[in-house]
Amino acid sequence: MSSRYKQGSADVTRWPDSPEAREALQEWFAALAADPTAYLSGDFLDFRGADLSTIDLTDAYLVGAGLTGVRLEDANLGGANLGNAELADADLSFADLTKAELVGCAAPNVRLRAARLFAAVLDDAVLTGADLGHAILNSAKLYRTDLRGANLELASLRWATLGGATMPTVLTGAAMAGCEFEGAKGAVIGPVLVDEDRSRSLDGTDLEAWFTERGAEHIQVLPAAGSGQGRST
Repeated sequence: MSSRYKQGSADVTRWPDSPEAREALQEWFAALAADPTAYLSGDFLDFRGADLSTIDLTDAYLVGAGLTGVRLEDANLGGANLGNAELADADLSFADLTKAELVGCAAPNVRLRAARLFAAVLDDAVLTGADLGHAILNSAKLYRTDLRGANLELASLRWATLGGATMPTVLTGAAMAGCEFEGAKGAVIGPVLVDEDRSRSLDGTDLEAWFTERGAEHIQVLPAAGSGQGRST
């Protein structure tokens, strides 16, 4: 069965501006002809200006890589190592980052809408203002991850770890059964689905109590914009 992901130089929508990054990509494409399991070696290279949407980058090494503003829509980054990468304003909507390593990455305003981040590791990452709406983060690790202002509306975070840092702003409709929150803090907007079959929804003080029971004693639940509901602090 053919894959929707691509692995050829002709499939690159736009090459990176850096000659070194372009050369690394070209060498990798050439290596694939002899070894289909070859992976991209792009540690610390600057990929800015590139559009690598739909490219199969499974197991790529992109530690410390410059990916600011890079388009990786619907790309396959499963198992890739993006530790300490620069991902500000990058677009990874619908990308597959299953079991990817993103420890310490700087990704303010990154777009990860409907991305698959199952069991991904995002500890110590900066995801301020990130769009993670509809994303799948089941069993993901987000310990000490900065999620201030992030949008996780309708995301799935079952069995994920979100401790030691500031929680996202919008959790409306997120599935969070089995999550761990030790040390999490901040202000969030609910409601949140809190059971496995997504039939139990909590908001307001009930949601605050639910967070407290799971180790997040400093979560404030705010009313949704335009709800007209006030609350005491």
